[in-house]
Amino acid sequence: MLFLKFLFYGIIFLILAYFLVGYYVDVKLRHKNFSSAYDDCHKVWSARGLYGGEIDENSIQSIGKAFDRGAMGVEVDVFYDVDMKDFIVSHNRPYELKNGKILPLKELFDALGKDHYFWLDFKKLRHLSKTQALEAVERLKEISSRNHLFERVYVEGENPTNLALFRKAGFHTIFDTHPATDNSFLEPLMIGVYKMFYYFGEHTVMGMEYGELDNPVFGPNTQRRLGNIPVFLYHVPVDESLVDKLLNIKSVRAFIVGNNQSVDFHHKTACQ
Repeated sequence: MLFLKFLFYGIIFLILAYFLVGYYVDVKLRHKNFSSAYDDCHKVWSARGLYGGEIDENSIQSIGKAFDRGAMGVEVDVFYDVDMKDFIVSHNRPYELKNGKILPLKELFDALGKDHYFWLDFKKLRHLSKTQALEAVERLKEISSRNHLFERVYVEGENPTNLALFRKAGFHTIFDTHPATDNSFLEPLMIGVYKMFYYFGEHTVMGMEYGELDNPVFGPNTQRRLGNIPVFLYHVPVDESLVDKLLNIKSVRAFIVGNNQSVDFHHKTACQ
């Protein structure tokens, strides 16, 4: 009986703590200035560039082509190789070759890093020890030091601990979240927890997939609960009317269209 009593009071304490912390976070976020987050009318970024035929995804050629077509930023898949002590551009391991060889992130930055933004989808970030993650931070600082690129790099990860190391070093961060679909009964709870991690981690933006066209994750309920938190969206369905709708949502700062597809909507902007 004593155990059940402690269990009951423990559950009550956790529920009260969740609502109190959630209320505190909501108040703070309501008055937070998000001016440091990307806020340009060119919201449609590219996923791995424009590729196909002779052009590999995640290559200098594919990303350069997307920039030429009007993309302001690009989402690039990267690993930090602890043996090489360097970032490698690839979606999978073994590393995918570009023009017959691996592509270090530094080469991509040196070739195309002058005027554009880079959304780094950091693969296996959670598998790095703290020492390895700190090495990755220092390497990224080193290779992004030219052309003020440091200010235009966004590091994405779902591990709040290692991701926070990049934020503390001054990088913009994308806290990658995976909430339930918009109409799920779990959605309010999950959004509340993610907002806490986002706020206390001091991350720049929150990332999430859009979901299905007729069953979205980023639907009206989620949008309302997120408030004015800046959001980067991925896996946006290939639908022109949806693209036009997202362009007009203030909190949506950048998004990429398609899922493992080379899609060109880069002529679409929110510019007046």
